[in-house]
Amino acid sequence: MTVFTACSGDKKPETPSGTTSQIATEEAKIKEADAAKYIENSYTAEELGLDKVDRDYSFMVSSNGVDIDGDKYVKVVANIIVKNNVTTEDGKDTFSMETIGEYYISFDGKKILKKNMDTNEYEKLENRYADYQKKAAETESHTHVDSETTKAK
Repeated sequence: MTVFTACSGDKKPETPSGTTSQIATEEAKIKEADAAKYIENSYTAEELGLDKVDRDYSFMVSSNGVDIDGDKYVKVVANIIVKNNVTTEDGKDTFSMETIGEYYISFDGKKILKKNMDTNEYEKLENRYADYQKKAAETESHTHVDSETTKAK
């Protein structure tokens, strides 16, 4: 699982002016690779707003939690790789990641939000964690923390 720390979107972190605080995710019920797998495997591309994406995308998890309206969340993003218009000094292409979806799982695992990338508003998604746990137990799959989850379109 690729872990990132980045600021994206127009919404600023909800911390008092002049301070920077990081929210550790150790207390979160669903975190790290499990958070990305949960979002990827519990919702359809349409439910995630990714049904019109015509490229491969991958899910990544922020190493820091975020505060939304006073609740702590684990942030999962869907990204695509985009070729930049600039090259390195030796002429090699450069690439960057473009976020195409943002999803938030409350630390207690009870609330799942999808961010509307056009309006920056949040929409609640149905909580399917019990179904996800049951499916995971049936397949008993093992995910390494350093492996990235990719979903092809």
